[in-house]
Amino acid sequence: MAEALKFRLASEGFADCFSSVSVHEVSGNGFSAFVYKCKLNLDLDGSRYSYGYYNPSGGVCDLQRKLDPLESWHKGWKGVSTARSQKVGLGNAAGHPGDGTKGHENFLAGNRKFYWVGIMALRKKDAGSHLLDERPELEAGLDQNYEGYFNKNGKLPALLPVGSGYFPVIQTSGPTAGYYISSTSVAVDDGDQYDPGHYLDPEKVPYAVWANLWLNLSAGGKKVSQGDFGIAIRLASGAHTGYVYGDCGTPNKVGESSQKLHTSLSAFGDTIAFIAFPGSGNGKVMAKNPETLIRPAVLSRTTSLGSNANDLAMFLATGRTNTHAHKELTSLQARAYNNTYAALADWTIVSS
Repeated sequence: MAEALKFRLASEGFADCFSSVSVHEVSGNGFSAFVYKCKLNLDLDGSRYSYGYYNPSGGVCDLQRKLDPLESWHKGWKGVSTARSQKVGLGNAAGHPGDGTKGHENFLAGNRKFYWVGIMALRKKDAGSHLLDERPELEAGLDQNYEGYFNKNGKLPALLPVGSGYFPVIQTSGPTAGYYISSTSVAVDDGDQYDPGHYLDPEKVPYAVWANLWLNLSAGGKKVSQGDFGIAIRLASGAHTGYVYGDCGTPNKVGESSQKLHTSLSAFGDTIAFIAFPGSGNGKVMAKNPETLIRPAVLSRTTSLGSNANDLAMFLATGRTNTHAHKELTSLQARAYNNTYAALADWTIVSS
């Protein structure tokens, strides 16, 4: 008989966009993972169409007149101009400086106290052959590699002088010319960070956003890192998908995930169970066609789950570790259990 799974509360410091999220370590019979349940929030970083900013005069790139970026705010709403819609959406790529202010608020206020994250940006002196959008309202006064989340002393570094900050890099060829190059922290191993195809496409790759708080947790001596893999299950239906932690940029938020993860689960508004496998990846560089690498990587971690899928399904559906309490379940809990067990059966051999 298989060794029963053990469940240990690992952290209560995570959160989604609505409430706090508890993360549990699960171990036993050679199986090791972290599990949590949360609501989803859409992340579109990496798409060739994610970010852009309308330029009615054409500016340095005439195609900027025709932009329709995925990241827009209330697009088409009465009284919301194209420029306003796209600028607010662009604010999602403005990183928080770490002094208590919000990067997107600073960007919209025009004070340059932010850094670009999710968008490739360069200083004019480093641009070389790359085309920059040099409109003053798009200049970031903080280095693109600056991480305000790790600011230890609470002080903001001096802003770069006006005109010498970071400006978004514009795509110049193909059907997405005029849009900015949008990046993810995990990328494809082709060596060209200014190729839009270098990054994970959120419409093709089911990815979740990695949070800095994962650095504080370990299971079996391993931490959840960028490039690691997992399984996401919609409790209400049993729809499921493997995923990769393919982007970063948050201290403790979970649930931020790509368009592909959302559509694979038809998950808008529902609670999703995540099973994360620490140490399952090879770092922040993946081979080409990264979406094809996910299932083999996950299966290598779930083979040992076996008949313990019953225990894990019960815990994810109800929070209980008593696998013989089926008669005590409500109809909703029973449905969630059955859905979750069926999903797990697709990832392991469940017969005892």
